[in-house]
This record gives sequence, C-alpha cells and structure tokens, in this order.
Amino acid sequence: MTLQPLDTKSPDPTPPYFPVARHKLIVMSLATLSTYQLYWFYRNFEAMAARKKEGGSAFWRALFAPITAHGLFAQLRLDARSRFITVGWSAGGLAVIYFILNIACFLSYPWWLLALASVFAVVPAHATAQAVNAIEAPNAPRNDRYSTWNIVTIVVGIALTIVGIIATRQVDLLFQQLESQL
Repeated sequence: MTLQPLDTKSPDPTPPYFPVARHKLIVMSLATLSTYQLYWFYRNFEAMAARKKEGGSAFWRALFAPITAHGLFAQLRLDARSRFITVGWSAGGLAVIYFILNIACFLSYPWWLLALASVFAVVPAHATAQAVNAIEAPNAPRNDRYSTWNIVTIVVGIALTIVGIIATRQVDLLFQQLESQL
C-alpha cells in the first residue's frame, strides 16, 4: 500500500481532520483516562476514510489505536508535507511512543499512571492536523468550548481517576503488608 496525498479541496467548510482545540484534547483525555483519545482517533479515521473513499471501520481502527496509530500519523504527515507544512516528527517514532505509553496501563502502581501521558504523544500529530485544517478550511468552526456534557465528564472522570489512584495504592499497600507477614 502506498500513501498518497488526499484530495481535500471542497467548497464546504468541513475540515479534513477532527477540529478540536489542543487544550480540550488534553483535558478530556486526562479526565477520561485516555478514552477521549479513542474518540479523536475515531473522528480522524472516519474523516480520512471518507476523503479516500475507502472501506475499513473507523471504530475498530480507533479501538486498536495503539496498533493502528501509525497509519493515521503517516497519512497526516504526508498530507501536511504535500501542503508544505513543516512536520518535525516521525510517524513511526510517534506511533512507537504512543504504543509504549498505552501499554503502561498494564503496569502496577504507580507506573500505570504513565499511560495518562499517552495524550502527549498525540499532541504533535494533532498540531499538524490543525495546521492542515487551517489551510483547507480556515473558516470552519473550532471545537474549543466545553459543553455541559464535557464538564460533567471532566468532573466525574477526575473523581473516578482519583478514586482509582487511591484504590490501586491501597491494594498495593495491602499486598506489601501481606508479603511482609509471610
């Protein structure tokens, strides 16, 4: 499969990539334990498939984003470079960093917290996507405000994250006590 620049010229103000503000991507990702990143991948895979007029499920690609991220990153990099946008990251390197940070969720406390940093591996690709959007659809609406549902999700998500951190710490301490008694 060879990558080719996508034709994104259209009269409507639909941006070629999911238009979300960087701060919203980071806040929502941290508050939802990276679930919002799956939504970001879903929206971008969906837009990419529509422009390329190809099959494939955006849902499954997003669900397995730690494995499929390279495809999106590579296409995004190609699209940006075809518009003379400087891209200072490697699709492969970014995909590897994203994958490693995602598998950190399987580590024990406190190392699983590294998985929350996976959003920062997405930020360079996101910035490039926004640069492409600025060229292709400069007047398109930006997704930079927090809806009521976003705020509720942030509050509940942060509360659940804090409970999760405390609970995993307590379980870790319990296992340490049991080990010391044996």
